[in-house]
Amino acid sequence: MNINQDVKTSGAYVLYRGLFIFQVGPTEEGDKLGVVRLGGHKEFEETALETARREVFEEASMKITPINSPITYHMSEWGNKPSIIRLGEEIAPILVKGNEQESLSIMYLSYSENEPNPSSETNGLLLLTPEDVHFICNNKITLNDFIKQNGKAILKGNINRDLFLTPFPQLLFLSKLLKEHPDLFIIK
Repeated sequence: MNINQDVKTSGAYVLYRGLFIFQVGPTEEGDKLGVVRLGGHKEFEETALETARREVFEEASMKITPINSPITYHMSEWGNKPSIIRLGEEIAPILVKGNEQESLSIMYLSYSENEPNPSSETNGLLLLTPEDVHFICNNKITLNDFIKQNGKAILKGNINRDLFLTPFPQLLFLSKLLKEHPDLFIIK
């Protein structure tokens, strides 16, 4: 497996002052708000890490410092039980999703000292505590209710705050990681 050759999309779990930064915006159907990782599609000859850095900056104006993950999980499909793999990367990702027959989606661990700021292509950002991550993944909650419960959001434009938050696969995976390895996200 060559992640830099086979990568299609790449992103990062970004910690900022102990909070995870995720995008929030309407799903294609427009009836829910997706809670989506920072990241996107590879351009030209970028490595997976270069793609993650560029995409996070483009979406949230944050320069990230990647963290070498002590564990790299691999899953061919969302919802499958992940296996642990070893990669020869200097900065190993936390997650490789995909297989030899399809392009890969990569997730890195990272942190940033830069305050998040939604870009022109981003409707808003959620700043999530580990408890927020678990709550959104396990409960039906609107954006309004999240904010009323002291949830942190940076919103721009007109977002319907009465729509329910819908966790996308990377957030669901993060929730499982936080339960199984809470010390994984302690920055030393």
